[in-house]
Amino acid sequence: MAASRYGDFGLYQRVARQARPAWRSLAALFVVGLLAAPLALLTPLPLKIAVDSVLGSHPLPAFLDVLVPRAVMQSPDLLLLFVTVLAIAIALLGQLQALASKYVTTVAGERLVFDLRARIFHHLQRISLSYHDSVGTADSVYRIQNDTQAIRFLVVDGFIPSVSAAATLAGMIYVMIRIDWQLTLIALAISPPLLLLTRRYRRRLRSLSREVKKIESAAMAVVHEVLGALRVVKAFAQEEREGKRFAVRSDEGVQRRTRLALTEGRFNVVVGVITAAGTSAVLFVGIGHVRSGVLSLGDLLLVMGYLVKLYDPIKTISRKMASVQGHLASVERALALLDEPADVEERPDAVALAGARGDIAFRGVSFSYGSDRPVLHDVSFDIEAGTRLGIVGASGAGKSTLINLLARFYDPTDGRILLDGRDLRDYRLKDLRRQFAFVLQDSVLFSATIAENIAYSNPDSAHDAIIAAAQAANVHEFIVGLPQGYDTEVGERGVKLSGGQRQRIAIARAFLENSPVLVLDEPTSAVDAQTEAAIVDALERLQRGRTVILISHRRTALAGVSAVLRLEDGRVIADSPAGTPLSARTPATPLRFAGARPAMRMDRLRAHPAVQAWLRLDPAHPIPARIAPAKVKPNRTRPMTVYRLEGVGAAGSTVIAKRCKHGDGLNERTVYEQILTRVPLAGPRYYGALPDPNDDPEKDVCWLFIGEIQGEKYDLLQPEHRTAAARWLGTLHTEACPAAKRAELPDAGPTRYRRQMREARDLIRNHLDNPAFSADDLTFLDSLLARFDHL
Repeated sequence: MAASRYGDFGLYQRVARQARPAWRSLAALFVVGLLAAPLALLTPLPLKIAVDSVLGSHPLPAFLDVLVPRAVMQSPDLLLLFVTVLAIAIALLGQLQALASKYVTTVAGERLVFDLRARIFHHLQRISLSYHDSVGTADSVYRIQNDTQAIRFLVVDGFIPSVSAAATLAGMIYVMIRIDWQLTLIALAISPPLLLLTRRYRRRLRSLSREVKKIESAAMAVVHEVLGALRVVKAFAQEEREGKRFAVRSDEGVQRRTRLALTEGRFNVVVGVITAAGTSAVLFVGIGHVRSGVLSLGDLLLVMGYLVKLYDPIKTISRKMASVQGHLASVERALALLDEPADVEERPDAVALAGARGDIAFRGVSFSYGSDRPVLHDVSFDIEAGTRLGIVGASGAGKSTLINLLARFYDPTDGRILLDGRDLRDYRLKDLRRQFAFVLQDSVLFSATIAENIAYSNPDSAHDAIIAAAQAANVHEFIVGLPQGYDTEVGERGVKLSGGQRQRIAIARAFLENSPVLVLDEPTSAVDAQTEAAIVDALERLQRGRTVILISHRRTALAGVSAVLRLEDGRVIADSPAGTPLSARTPATPLRFAGARPAMRMDRLRAHPAVQAWLRLDPAHPIPARIAPAKVKPNRTRPMTVYRLEGVGAAGSTVIAKRCKHGDGLNERTVYEQILTRVPLAGPRYYGALPDPNDDPEKDVCWLFIGEIQGEKYDLLQPEHRTAAARWLGTLHTEACPAAKRAELPDAGPTRYRRQMREARDLIRNHLDNPAFSADDLTFLDSLLARFDHL
């Protein structure tokens, strides 16, 4: 069994410090609890008066003799009425005390739990990421939601009632000694055995409770893991397997809780037997005292009434000691989170940082997640402000660790990281992290609206600023097309959106952050070509004027970087941009990456396959100012790669370079050269076509170059747009018929449309007898069939 990390006294001290802010509520609860003692002493008093003074001739107790009028004491009927009123008054006071106790208990308990939960959650966000990676989130959630409640039971339902019970116990003992000290000693004789029994069971109950909490947390971890990856579970049809895994963990919990319940039950049985023995002994001796005239019958009844009240606090203290062990185990687990060290410590003299230039330097940086997990080894390089640096390397090479160190999620094991010439550890942590905007591979959104997710880093952003960020990220049109627009709820982790949509919202969030350093970690690795084109276009705008660190394996994403840093097994192994081999460098002379030199950028652009094809088409063509993937609709049967060559067309316009299969390219070339030139159809400017110079001829691919179309974007929801598109396509296909007959084009015109209409007509005819169709439906379908026949 696991041992406690705290001693009992140390744990009680921690609980007392945690409960200190709620001292007013606890003081009120203590005062209300103390009122139970005099009420408990008064409860059997009406019975004694009824037996000794109403039925017998004994005088009233001394303190009542002064309060009760003589006329009442001399009349048995009036005295009986007084006893009745007294009993009702004591019962009413008892109920009012219980009501007040219930209210104050709830207020104090909820405040204690709230304060502890808030403190733990606040600290959890600052605990080292390695802790969360190793322990997981389910255990932390269990401790916040379940274990923290134990402080209420421990302080409010444990300590305060125990103090009240102790006060009541002391009062009972005093009164009973005044009545008969011998009976009092006999009644108290059970205390030593109860104390020894409690001491014996305490450790066992605490250890069992700790095991139960650990197993319950493990069962919750299964639920958390399965629900978080439910699509994977369903995809592999593993519902039964996961159900059995949860059942095994839960069954372990059932067995441990059963053992705990049996141990508590045995303890309670022994406590009950001991107190029953004490009651029997007092009754046996008390009857002897009544027979001998030492006690009156009323005094014996009063003693027996007090004895029940005496043993109630003893049972309360003993049983609370048993249940308290479970609550102590829970509080111990909750407080253990507060003892976990924060990810990084902020220096007391940390300086503020309003806005950085973006100069970054790694100086002999090494890092390991543990003594057996070294990740980086003596990494040194400089990045000038405004540089776009690509980082490449195999999985596990340390790329993401560089980013984690730069944001101070961790501190280097050795070496330093500088921002604008100053160690990251010199800056205030909050200010430092505001200098970085992150777009990660797994773009996590929160269960809130789209607008709230975009403005996550700056919740007070104006709505116009949010819209501007969304437009820059190429996501505004998608958002306004949703029924609730920017107020659309995205669901847990953005589950209601696609991966590309989540990514573009994350880019919009980075736009709104407007930080001087942009960190991109595989921003396009999990999206299709069309979405990638939109993301790359948005990222190109986002990178302007910033220091950019880009981790990616895709050449299209790395096309615009100034330099590339290659990591292997945590070491820099690539050449610097200047071309000096790393083997010729020393750790004291780190690689230095500056902004792209014009000559280097021109050489890189000239080496692009699209530019090579463009220059082969005409050597006099200018080299584009920039190349970026263009947005295209993906088509599995006709795959193509499309780029935008900026500034190379007529009057500095953009030219679209399309790399496609030779057959598709020939068809499109025929349309541009033979059809659009002789019919009054608006179309893109055609610059020419040629085979891909870098590909094997057997691959049968070619390049097409056409002008980028400008103007109003086609909207399927606008009737005038649909009419214009239908007229344009109809004219094009009609004019394409002669070329199709000459076998220069496949027949994709009237013959294809006629075939499709026949198939639609036959499909409708075969389903006219469907009983789901109403008379109006059939009338409409008949008119539609007549229209098809006419066409």
